[in-house]
Amino acid sequence: MTENTYYKPRLVIGDKDITKGMSGSITFSGNSQANLCTCKITDPDFQNHRLYNKELKVYLNYGADDGVPIFRGFIKEVTPNDTETNIKAIDPRMLLTGQTSRLVHLTDDNNYDGYSLASFLHKLIEDDINTDKTLIGLDCLRDTNPIVSMTGERTKEPSSPYQIVTKKLKDAIDDSDIEKPLTYLIDMIDDGLKSNITFKKEKQITETPSLNLSFSNGLVSYKNNRRVPSTRAVGEGADFTFSSEPKGSVSRSISGKFKDRNDARTQGIKEVLLHNRETDEITVQANKGHYIGLGSIVRLDIDEEDIKGNHRLTSKKISFNTGEVKLSLSLNKKPLVLSSYIQ
Repeated sequence: MTENTYYKPRLVIGDKDITKGMSGSITFSGNSQANLCTCKITDPDFQNHRLYNKELKVYLNYGADDGVPIFRGFIKEVTPNDTETNIKAIDPRMLLTGQTSRLVHLTDDNNYDGYSLASFLHKLIEDDINTDKTLIGLDCLRDTNPIVSMTGERTKEPSSPYQIVTKKLKDAIDDSDIEKPLTYLIDMIDDGLKSNITFKKEKQITETPSLNLSFSNGLVSYKNNRRVPSTRAVGEGADFTFSSEPKGSVSRSISGKFKDRNDARTQGIKEVLLHNRETDEITVQANKGHYIGLGSIVRLDIDEEDIKGNHRLTSKKISFNTGEVKLSLSLNKKPLVLSSYIQ
């Protein structure tokens, strides 16, 4: 691979382009965690720049010039020395979490009763973050299905908005097909001008893959780590067991507010099914697929029957410098179905 033909990475910090003397990595951790970019710049003049809180964008330009950055965030750490400047940037969700966010204390007198989770997040960002300019885009923010209500939500102490949202998002499980429940994650979608926050529902594992990988088409290597699946759910008067337990019993506890024992059992089924589809943790090294989003379906066309087929993309990492790019994808295995369980 030659730098001039296939790969022309570019960092943009504020209004300054950097195409030489730099390297870095972007981690898309998944599970609604903020994306992180770390980079190293060997230009000595950069030691004199005021970089903290500046916007940082990364364009891979992998095969063609990109109109949209693969990463957009704000610089939170700068460590210069005699030969280089090390930078860490986090996507705009950092404005909703930790010390960089305006904490929210939900009480009986100060709350968002009547709001959905999406409308709570929309109002908070509009009122407290996008005051002077748009730092977090709202064009892609829509309600989940089922809609999650903020009515009755209270906090014992001031909490970050993102902590509240990620906690409540766990209630958004689409169980219209009880055998294949789908959860939501929080993601960022860049439109070329801003990074928009969104709730993204997982795709069914049977959907058309966004990426096909084989050793003759993009796949460099893979490794598989298999964990023991859950076999039993117990709690709130409910108890059901996997039809066979060849690797021993692994139980999950059910807790929450349920109408009756059958409602609790249904929740236990969903939790076990969601957990069991992640028993295969597959790490793939590839030379294609840099731009696919988390939650996308990836098909592995390989000889190993146990992991051949469709998988969900749960996280990815891209490492780059002026002459090379490396891509690592983390996948999970298709879920079990309800027929695997005794009644």
